[in-house]
Amino acid sequence: MKKVSIIIPIYNTASYLKRCLDSVKNQTYTNLEIICIDDGSSDGSEKIVDEYLDDDRFIIIHKENGGESSARNAGLLKSTGDYIGFMDCDDWIERDMYEILVNAIETCNVDMVAASWFKSYDCDEKEITNINQVETGIFGRDKLMRYIYERDTYQGFAYMWDKLYRKEILTETDGNIMMFDEDIQLGGDVIYLARAALKCKSAVYIPKAFYHYYQRNKSGCHTENIVKRLDWIKSYLIVIDLFEKEKIQKQILDYVKRFLAYHSSNLAEIAYSQNDSDTLLYCQNIMRKYKDEYISLNEAYPERILKYTNILEYR
Repeated sequence: MKKVSIIIPIYNTASYLKRCLDSVKNQTYTNLEIICIDDGSSDGSEKIVDEYLDDDRFIIIHKENGGESSARNAGLLKSTGDYIGFMDCDDWIERDMYEILVNAIETCNVDMVAASWFKSYDCDEKEITNINQVETGIFGRDKLMRYIYERDTYQGFAYMWDKLYRKEILTETDGNIMMFDEDIQLGGDVIYLARAALKCKSAVYIPKAFYHYYQRNKSGCHTENIVKRLDWIKSYLIVIDLFEKEKIQKQILDYVKRFLAYHSSNLAEIAYSQNDSDTLLYCQNIMRKYKDEYISLNEAYPERILKYTNILEYR
């Protein structure tokens, strides 16, 4: 039975942490290495995670706060599994998630397996589904890239945590594990997933949801902190540069450019509301540069285009 290393960075989520850790502890697939990295929590999370030390599958790391990428790197360096999975500490998973993902990755002999997921709120939950049907059976890197970045059509592929990775594709040519960029506070997973996808030669998709993504209003993706939001912009600029060097298909590259333009428009609104003229101008310049890609890929959504063009007029 192959070992699965699950990397869980933890920072001040005491209200949700037991739900997360119990869902991993109770997996039907038992050969797990559950690496929990307490990134300097101060709300009791650091005590909660230590309660799981009686299960020898748990590896607990306590460190000074260094950010999510730093915590994930600490977990990756400790990992010894054949496969790698990632979780956020306020989310939870179905009991059979890793049993089914491991069976798929081994039966099909692929580098990566992806599945659908749930978006969960305090009082509601919905399963994220793909508008178009994903190819059944094994598919290659180009299809995987399309599924990840064509998100209006294939929403079930967008993130790191709905997947299981063969460790080899997360390993550099020098034999060291591929690391997250610790200079990026928000968006490090965007770069990491892109790098993993580039190395993936084959993948398979399971049209069933296992992962519960808990949407909190105070989560990083909803922050109005301009410095953190600028990191998100930077992460997409890095991915575009990476894909251009690798000569990735123009269609896929255009989708990444659209994401960059979209996130730039969101930050432009925040900068405008906070009277930050320098950040506003920076975002508008990016929006102008990738305006054609944004408009051409949003022709079915005229309201998006109208909002985008209005933001370009902000002064």
